[in-house]
Amino acid sequence: MKALIMGGGMSGLATAINLLDLGIDVSLVEADEIFGGRANSWRDEDGDMVDNALHVFFPYYVNLIQFFKKMGIYDNILWKNTEFYYAQPGGKNAVLKFIDLPAPLHGVYGYMHLLKDYRGIPRWKFLPACVPIGSAFLMSKEKINEYDKVSMASLVYRYGPLDGLKLMEPGVNGLTFTPSYAVSAKVMLNWVLKVMGSAQNARVGFANGGLGEIWVEKCVDYIKNKEGEASLKKEVTAINVEDGKVQNVVVNGEESLEADIYVSAMSPFALRKILPESAYSYEYFRDLWHFEYAPSLSLQIWFDKKLTDVDVTFFANDCIFNTFADLSNVLPHIFKGGSMFEMVLSPADHIRGLPDNVIFEIALEQIKSLFPAAKEASVRKYKVVRERQGVYRPYPGMESRRPFQRSPYDNLYLTGDFTQTSVSSGGMEAAIWTANKTSELIAADKLAKKVSLNVEFEPNEPLLKAMRPLTYGFLGLMSLVLARRIFKKR
Repeated sequence: MKALIMGGGMSGLATAINLLDLGIDVSLVEADEIFGGRANSWRDEDGDMVDNALHVFFPYYVNLIQFFKKMGIYDNILWKNTEFYYAQPGGKNAVLKFIDLPAPLHGVYGYMHLLKDYRGIPRWKFLPACVPIGSAFLMSKEKINEYDKVSMASLVYRYGPLDGLKLMEPGVNGLTFTPSYAVSAKVMLNWVLKVMGSAQNARVGFANGGLGEIWVEKCVDYIKNKEGEASLKKEVTAINVEDGKVQNVVVNGEESLEADIYVSAMSPFALRKILPESAYSYEYFRDLWHFEYAPSLSLQIWFDKKLTDVDVTFFANDCIFNTFADLSNVLPHIFKGGSMFEMVLSPADHIRGLPDNVIFEIALEQIKSLFPAAKEASVRKYKVVRERQGVYRPYPGMESRRPFQRSPYDNLYLTGDFTQTSVSSGGMEAAIWTANKTSELIAADKLAKKVSLNVEFEPNEPLLKAMRPLTYGFLGLMSLVLARRIFKKR
């Protein structure tokens, strides 16, 4: 039995590996000149490492971690202290610092520590925003799912001014490339539950080197060592369907490829352009047209002097960048000399059409405002990275549009972080989870085998687990006391 996988990003590579392990012959085709998709890096003309974005890992990426351990990649993740720095004008940083307390007390301490120095908003505006965010700990999964119908901003606005979201905005922008007024509240509440699940869950990990070098090469070698095929610069330009099955696909407009099983690991934007017209008689495929692109850019700037000694993630408000790090501190063995800032520029709707030099000049002025030492430093070089950017935009209501991995066609499956998953709105963990799910379905459908590849993250904090019953028990007791007093007066 042969499977043809269309797309060589993280989900496509993981699916190929899973299917090879199940004994299925695999051929993988990728339109790009390199494998890895968005989770990638490469070398520039000077031999310096260029990332397509600032990628970080969290401990709740349990399926990605399991996959990395299987591939012998896990030791290449450098875990940092549980701290997030907010860069502020004048160089005075505020620090969101989690300590080893039972959840959610670690989060309460962390935000109190942050507000001590944070000057972006008055404290009273932040506190009302804590109500809907903190209420996530009291909700069932079913209740949280209902909040996909509203945006995060509209949820917060029920309790107080939208300025209260300012602390959270850089994280929202960095994770989803979407402003808080347009992102599903469910998506962000799920993220809060995971990050605030414990101080350990909030730790950030960085790749110890180029992300492409760390995991992509290992995956391609694994596929070839298992006698699978992996080919670059092969763009699928048509999918031909007859009698409810894919008969073949066309590559580069001329080459026809056939298989028993077809797996699309392409983005919804690429897939919907090559499906036959008849596919859209199914609502399943019509849902692909609900997906909208969330643009982002990445900017790397090499300075001749050190601007900071912080080796974890920075957040910033009111800048064209929201999340960034000084990789000369994170990876001093790779980025030597002065600082090398890598920044996520998102949402990038309003800047993606600007020339690279204008984007750089705007960012440099903002960096000088946040880091006074930059005024005395010279820029050795910079790179605006436009390649392999963007994800789908998780608008309210989009969760119901994400397709299940098994399609209406008997031999076509979809994988990728835009497909249905319980773990997040997108990103690396979702890519691996959906690859595993697709492989489980193929094993069941085509091999009559039951395999379990995915694991579900569950916070293991006694106080956190007790919060909902204790809160509802307290409210119930107060209601009984109030009712008793009312009846006594009568």
